[in-house]
Amino acid sequence: MMTAVTAPPAKTWLVVGASRGIGHEFARQLLERGDSVYATVRKPGAEHMAAFCSYDDFAFHLHTNTIGPIICAQRLLNSGISIGTTIFISSDSGSTQNFREKEDGFSAYSASKAALNQMARHMAAELKRKKSETVILLLHPGEVMTDMANVDLGWEVEGQMTPAESVSACLKTIETKGLDESGTFWTWDNKVSPTVDITRSGCALINYQPYPW
Repeated sequence: MMTAVTAPPAKTWLVVGASRGIGHEFARQLLERGDSVYATVRKPGAEHMAAFCSYDDFAFHLHTNTIGPIICAQRLLNSGISIGTTIFISSDSGSTQNFREKEDGFSAYSASKAALNQMARHMAAELKRKKSETVILLLHPGEVMTDMANVDLGWEVEGQMTPAESVSACLKTIETKGLDESGTFWTWDNKVSPTVDITRSGCALINYQPYPW
C-alpha cells in the first residue's frame, strides 16, 4: 500500500533588513525550507553604536526601529497584496512594564522599540475594525549573538543564542498565531506572562496574557 503525502504549500515572505544577524538568518532558513523570500537591506556593512543619546542618535533609532518598519508595513498593506502575517522584531528592552533600568546606553533603542510596540498595536486594532484577515505580531527574538550584541556591556547577558537557534524558535512561534493574537507581543520561545491582561474595544477579554510590555 502506498500513501501520497502532499507537501505543505510554500509561503512568500518579505524580510526587511536581511544583510546580517537575525534578518539574514530568517531569510536563510526560509529559503532552506523551500519558501519564497524577498529580502531588503538598508546600508550593507553600516555600523552604529550610541555612546550617548544625542538628537542624531535618537533620530537614528526612531527611523531605523520605528518609522521605517511601520511605514514599510503601511505601504504593503495599502498595495492591494494579500498579506497573511506581519511580524515586527521588537525587544524586551522596549517593555514599559518590565523596565530594564540597568541598560545604560540603550535608552534611544529602548524608546524606539516601545514606540514600535504601540504603533503595531494601533495598526492591529485598526485592521480588526476593518475586518482585515492580516495578523500583526510583535516578537522578542531573545538574546542573540549578533554584531549588535558584540559590545562591552556593563551587565551580564544570560542565555545567549545563535541567530540560527533564535530564528528556528521564532518561526515555530509565528506559525501558531492567528487573528485572535493579532496585536500581541511574544517571545521567541512562545512564552507568555501571567501578569498582564489585554482588552480590545468591542472584544471580550482574551484567555491568555502576553509578555509584559
